[in-house]
Amino acid sequence: MSTNDPLSDILQLLDARSYVTIGQRGGPAWSIRYNGFSGMKFINVRKGYLWFRLENEQRWKSLEPGDSVILTRFSPFIMATNPDIESIHFEDVHYEIIQGMAELGGNDNVILSGKMEVEKVTAGYLLDILPDVIFINHHSDSSSSLSWLMSTLHKEIQHQRPGSLLAGNHLMQLIMIESIRSWIISANAGLSGWMGALLDARIMRTLSAIHSDPARNWLLAELASLAGMSRTGFARLFIKLTGTTAIHYLIQWRMRVASKALRFSNESIKQIAYRVGYVSESAFSTVFKRTYGTSPSEHRISYRDGSSLNEPK
Repeated sequence: MSTNDPLSDILQLLDARSYVTIGQRGGPAWSIRYNGFSGMKFINVRKGYLWFRLENEQRWKSLEPGDSVILTRFSPFIMATNPDIESIHFEDVHYEIIQGMAELGGNDNVILSGKMEVEKVTAGYLLDILPDVIFINHHSDSSSSLSWLMSTLHKEIQHQRPGSLLAGNHLMQLIMIESIRSWIISANAGLSGWMGALLDARIMRTLSAIHSDPARNWLLAELASLAGMSRTGFARLFIKLTGTTAIHYLIQWRMRVASKALRFSNESIKQIAYRVGYVSESAFSTVFKRTYGTSPSEHRISYRDGSSLNEPK
């Protein structure tokens, strides 16, 4: 599974799916409340000057052409041409869908938006670290890439050419990656959790090693050697950057890999246990239940029955 790139490894666990993209074109005066979405939502301003705020906050953020907004969790929000205009709910707005665009009347402003569901069982591994809202300024290094990706995605949906569905899925994955990259660069030293480790080449090498071979009985000394550090120095730095010990991180990663295998493969529990480093199925089941609150077999059955699954502790 490992790509020798920890961020890519973690994104693969998310199983992003169900991509929906639409545009909106409007006139000079409107203020609209939009529903929240349980996955990730991307908004890119193509034309015009707009205002944005979360519904439960009072502070507005001005948006210019090329600016982007990424909502990482369920967050109802308001967009407006003027923050002094009283907002109405989108369901009460009269519009027509024409070639993938919600036409409100007028051509003073254009926004493109996309939303993407992610696998809730593993999404917390990434989303718990991200802020509710990520703003990407049009002057940032990532803005032009995001703007191009959103525009290309909209064209795929609008024209419905052969292969548009697959192309759209890949484009949305790229949008997610580019957005997170941009946030990592801008957050820099303020990062916490495993994402903070992505900025340190020494710790990143150890994450890559764990992801590449989760079944290995990694010793602290081996991981410290990969980082080119003493055991004490490595242990302290790993905890400082990730908020957990290297061995606990290894266990967490094993359980997330196992969860995905239980949900999406037909491997036996014994095979999965062995794949993530447990010779004993019972030992694996004990750790898995401690992490997810259910046994591996219950976890698999619940997913296939469509029941809700516990997030890892």
